[in-house]
Amino acid sequence: MKIKDMKKSAWSAILLSLTASSLVCAQPLSKKESFTRQDTLRGTNGPGRTWWDVLHYHISVTPDYTARSIQGKNTIVFKNNVTPGTQAMQIDLQDPMVLDSAVLHALPLTFKKDGNAWFIQFPPRYAALTDSIQLYFHGTPRVAKMPPWDGGWIWVKDKAGKPWISVACQGLGASVWYPCKDYQGDEPDNGASLAITVPDSMIAVGNGRPDGKRVNNGLTTYRWEVKSPINNYDIIPYIGNYVNWSDTLQGEKGKLDL
Repeated sequence: MKIKDMKKSAWSAILLSLTASSLVCAQPLSKKESFTRQDTLRGTNGPGRTWWDVLHYHISVTPDYTARSIQGKNTIVFKNNVTPGTQAMQIDLQDPMVLDSAVLHALPLTFKKDGNAWFIQFPPRYAALTDSIQLYFHGTPRVAKMPPWDGGWIWVKDKAGKPWISVACQGLGASVWYPCKDYQGDEPDNGASLAITVPDSMIAVGNGRPDGKRVNNGLTTYRWEVKSPINNYDIIPYIGNYVNWSDTLQGEKGKLDL
């Protein structure tokens, strides 16, 4: 074998090895040999999903760094696609997270848990064309072992020893931490907002643009909003000892803020 051919063969072996390694690491995104009922509920557009479309998520979350727990609320604005009737809405929220309550126009709704899916029973002859539902939740979400490949919540400290918190959930799905329609075929058409409440010593960053903040008894709530459709797993809080930086860029139609 010529030297040139030997080099090509060696590089081919290296590339094959790297490809195999990446497939092993990316287990949450790899194909499965068989599927369970939970896989079907999560991955298909079943009867608990087809009758409604997501228009907007408004998520509020308060993390506890010491307890590694979170609590919050997701207000889902949605569109009704079907004729009047009694509906069950499938909401996804993975163990060990808990759905505390579901409220429609100040009316608590009943629901049943089926693994990582929660089926919320709507009133008889429900016929609103667009509406919103408030979902309250809490729990100790799965901790990321090797983000982003093996995802979950990330509770670490920066080089200065200060807390740094975030989430990696592309493979696991956003329902690993907040209740949603965890189906990639239905993104919130009008975007999403994220309100993150943290101690005053920390700063919270979310998607899109800042939408103000509120200070209350040693805590600060930072509000962020994105107005375009967005993947569920892209709605992510970044919490830490951040500083602000800003600039402008001259665009074709004027200045763009950075």
